[in-house]
Parts: sequence; structure tokens; C-alpha cells
Amino acid sequence: MSVLNRIAVTFNPADFVSWLILLLLTVLLVVQVGLVVRNDTLPVRRKWIRGALNGLLWSLLLAYFLQIEWEIKPDSKSVWIVDSNVPASAVSQLKDSLKSREVVRVRVFKDASFQSRLTDGMIDTVTLIGTGFSPDVLGQLSRQTVQWIPYVQPDQVQLLRWKAILRKGEIQSVSGRLQSSQERVLKLRYGNQTLDSLSVKTGTTDFNFHFPAFSQGRTELTLVLDQKPLDTLRYFSRPTEPIAYQFILDSPDFESRMLAGWLGKKGYSVQLTSTISKNISSNLSINRSATPDVIITDPANATNPVVKKAVVQGKPVLFINLSDAETDTKTINRALGTGWKLKRLSNEATIPIGSGLQALPFQLTEALNQFPVAGYPVAIQKTSGKIGVSLVSETFPLKLSGDSVTYDRIWTAILTPLQPTFPDNIQLDAPVFKGLRSVIHFNNLTRKPAEIRLGNDTVRLDYSAINPLSAEVSYGFGKAGWLALQDSLAVYVDQPDEKPVFGNRLVSDYLRARSAVAVETKPGSESGFPAKILDWVWILLFLSGLTALWIEPKFSI
Repeated sequence: MSVLNRIAVTFNPADFVSWLILLLLTVLLVVQVGLVVRNDTLPVRRKWIRGALNGLLWSLLLAYFLQIEWEIKPDSKSVWIVDSNVPASAVSQLKDSLKSREVVRVRVFKDASFQSRLTDGMIDTVTLIGTGFSPDVLGQLSRQTVQWIPYVQPDQVQLLRWKAILRKGEIQSVSGRLQSSQERVLKLRYGNQTLDSLSVKTGTTDFNFHFPAFSQGRTELTLVLDQKPLDTLRYFSRPTEPIAYQFILDSPDFESRMLAGWLGKKGYSVQLTSTISKNISSNLSINRSATPDVIITDPANATNPVVKKAVVQGKPVLFINLSDAETDTKTINRALGTGWKLKRLSNEATIPIGSGLQALPFQLTEALNQFPVAGYPVAIQKTSGKIGVSLVSETFPLKLSGDSVTYDRIWTAILTPLQPTFPDNIQLDAPVFKGLRSVIHFNNLTRKPAEIRLGNDTVRLDYSAINPLSAEVSYGFGKAGWLALQDSLAVYVDQPDEKPVFGNRLVSDYLRARSAVAVETKPGSESGFPAKILDWVWILLFLSGLTALWIEPKFSI
């Protein structure tokens, strides 16, 4: 059974000849009606019959002139196309819950009979089950409505994302989704060292790991579920930009001196300014620099002219060594116009926060302009500059006990959000797959190159019309492995068949592209099967109409 979709005519309002023909047809109708009405020899009943026959013939002429066309949408139905990796039990369970009638495996997709049903419009909706679909399969579904039900094998990663390029010391974020068959431990390892871990429950778990980029150059990590390697993550760490830190303290304690020494060993410029007595100060410099980029101080110096000037200039300021959190935050609020608020968690002097650390027994209340540092009672408020407050107590015991890894992780996590905006930033999400396009973003460019080098190719940059220092490039990598980006950077390109998350990425990008095209498509533009009256039918209709007009006078009614 077919369904009438829509009707259209070929009349062209911009064509003078079309209007002329329409005028002649109108005149013809008037003449026909006039002749019938003025014929006094005919009884009223014959006039109605002859008028109806003339009107029918005129309607046929008008319809032939307009060439009425319509679209017929044939009967069609929904079909499930199932990935070969999806077990029959899972398909049966879905069929029972969603009442599907026809299910075909992806291997049947290339059969001639099934292909003809797709092209002839006999299938209007396709539901993809799983992730193992090639671009050839997806490319042949342009006429169908496509839906998707992902399926992932147990103990496999479904989604995975991380930064392909970042600076040393910057926080690397690895996020994803895992389907686990039982309670296990998910770990992110660098060699034999565990960078972060998470206990996952049975079923689907979203995870997000954070750690500072500790290496420089090409880095390789392993995602492990208990002892089973799930995937390999590769990224490139750029050298860090030089940053100048200034400590402004009334009496530098062991905590601040240890932090200053740690920053100096990392190659940063450090200036330690302490007040000995009124109008007398002491300065200690490490890797001296002319102008500080970040100020580290205590609440007592919130009114210090140097601190207030730094905030006005938009420079980051971090407050450490808080003793009375409620009084100290009020002092900072009055001096710098911030809005710090606290919630007491305990009546104890300090509370444990893990890794042998202690913190003041308060929680920094959330605010619109406030951003927490993940994993620590530290937050940053954005006013004219970035102002951070740390409730963490002394961290130097970790350094003295030899736990340099934890010490590095803590202060890298705290100081990274306070770093000033670096020039020539590059943003690229991993994994990057061979054969799929990836978008590389460039921000705060110090110069405006017309093109960049990717491997052996040269690609033009597309600059933003709003921000002349921002550009991007969309590029499909043709080779797998480490590829050079410009002269000093590199990008790792994965083979599609080596990544369990490739199928998910491919189908996601495909559906996203389809939805973008659908937004630009005008309503009612869905193609059906065009139909119109055939020429031999027109001949029969005209002959029938003329014959009726010829026969009518011969009958006496």
C-alpha cells in the first residue's frame, strides 16, 4: 500500500507564456458557459448536463496545462542492522523490549536483495546495534532515518578522551566510560607507577583521571582493569613556559621556603620577599626575573600594595598558610573584593584529606565565579585577576619523608590553574585516528602563520573572524604513528582496528554530521517517488470528454 505524500504543479509564475495560456483557458470557460446559458432551445435540465460536460472538458485542459505531479511514499519499515560482535542473547533481549520485527547482521548488508530494498525506499528507518560498522556501510544509509544503540563487550572501554598535546606541568585529564562485568579497580599507569585509580562497580561507569604532565616529549600510558591492559594512551608534552613567582610573607616559614626551593629546582624564577621590621625587608632570588607573574602570599598581606596592584593588573594571587580560616577569608574579601564563604566540617583543628595531608576543617562554598581544584580544598575566584585560597596545611613533611611524587602532584594541581595565559597554545583531543578528520585549535598566537606543517603535508590555517589570534585546521591523518607537528611537536595517530573505541567515535561523528545536514534541510524536502498522469491516459481522457459532448445532442432527454 502506498501513501500520497504531496501534490505539486509545474505552473511558473515568472513565465509570461504561462499566464497567457491561463488567460486563454479562462476566456474559453467564459465562452463555454455563455453559449450554454444563452441557448434558449435547451431545457434547463439539458443545460445543466451540457454545462457539466463542458466544465469537465475544460478541467481536463486546465489539469493538462498545470501538469499535476505528486509523490508517493511506499510502505516501508524499520530494520535493525546488528554488528557481528553483538551476541544473539543481547539482540533477543532488545527485540523483546523494543518489539522489533526484522533483524539483519551487518554481513547481510551487501546482499543484492537488501541493497535494492534500501535504494527503493522499502526501508525508512535503520537502527544500528553495536559499533562495528565500516564507512562503506554508513555511507549507504543517506535516505534512511538512522538510530543507534551502542553495545560494548564486557570489560571494554566504550568512550575515551585525553589531551593529545599539552605543556609539562599542565593537568592531563583522561575521561571515558567503561562496561565492567564485576567490581574491579581501574588504573592509569606509567610503567610500573600508578598515576590514578578508581574502583568501578558492575555495569557502566564514567571515569575521569587527573594528573600533572610530569614528562617532556612523547609519553605513553596504559589503562589497566585489575591486571588486564585495556588501552594505550599516547600524548606529547611541550616544554613549560618560564614563570616568575614572588613570595610576599611577613615571616617565611619552612612550608614557603620548601615550596620556593621546589619551584626554583623546576627552573622557575622565584623571589622571596619577607618583612624583617617596619620599612625593612629581605629579598631572596632564585633564577632571578624582572617581573613576577604569580604572587604567593598569606592573608596578612592581603592589603599589601604589591598584592593589590597585582590583582588590579590581572595577575594571579594565591593565599596559603591560613590559620583562622573564617577571619582570614573575611580579610581577603575586604581587601580584594572577593566573595569567599566557608562551611565548617569539624570542630577539630585539622582534618585528614588523604595522602598524609591535613587541612583546615572547612569547605569553600561554591560560587558562580569560583572554580575548585580537583581533589584538594583549594579554589580560585575570577575577579580582575585569579585569586586562589588554599586550606591545605603543611605539605613539607611529604618532601622530607621522600614522597616527592605526591608533593609534586599536590603543588602542580594547585599552581597550574593560576598560571598566566601562555602564547601559542595548541588544543587537540585524542585519540586521533587514521582516516578520520580531527580539528586542531591554535590560540593566542604570537605571529600569524598562513600554514602549518603536519607530517609531510602543509595545511592552511583558518583564522577566526572574531579573534585574529585564534585559528584552527581540520585535517585527516593518512598515516599512523608519531607524526611531526611544525618543527618541535608531535601527534600520535592510532590505527582504527587497534582501538576498541574507534567504532563508537566513527558512528558518533557520522550521526553528528547527519544532524548538522538535517538542520540545513528545508522541511518537506524528503524525496519520495514522483508520479504523474501518463500521456496515453491524457489521450483517453480527452477522447472521452469530446465523445461525451458529441453524443449528448443526439439523445433526447
